[in-house]
Amino acid sequence: MDAFDRAILQRLQADSRVGTEQLGAELGLSASACQRRIRKLREQGIIRGEIALLNSDKLPGHCTVIVDINLEKGGERVLDELVMSLRCHGQVQQIYYTAGETDLVVIVVARTMAEYDELSRRLFMANDNIRKFTSKVVIRTHKAGLTVPLYRVE
Repeated sequence: MDAFDRAILQRLQADSRVGTEQLGAELGLSASACQRRIRKLREQGIIRGEIALLNSDKLPGHCTVIVDINLEKGGERVLDELVMSLRCHGQVQQIYYTAGETDLVVIVVARTMAEYDELSRRLFMANDNIRKFTSKVVIRTHKAGLTVPLYRVE
């Protein structure tokens, strides 16, 4: 990956709707060169897709919950089984395997607290491999970035 690829990725992370003509003009490349590079980045799996980012504060009818999970002893098998089961639920938006006191951090978006309560009973309370879980309800989101910082690797 060269400086042009990194610049393309930075720009697409800021606005994936930018056209290759404009992108090329900004970077000093032709539109076709930008198209080829973007296609290659997609083929390599570096660009997984393009999405619309919604402002959750403007959309009623949902709540975001950050769940810290501590697992019982059991190793990789227990971790992998839990992650696989969590990935199947649309309300589970993000799953992070972490170092420190918590084994997993899970971001859940539910329509209501009642829906989250039902989900937490099914996914967390009923799972014998979960020793403890703690839920933190998000009151307001001040920043939710999804961009990946790009650094030059030598």
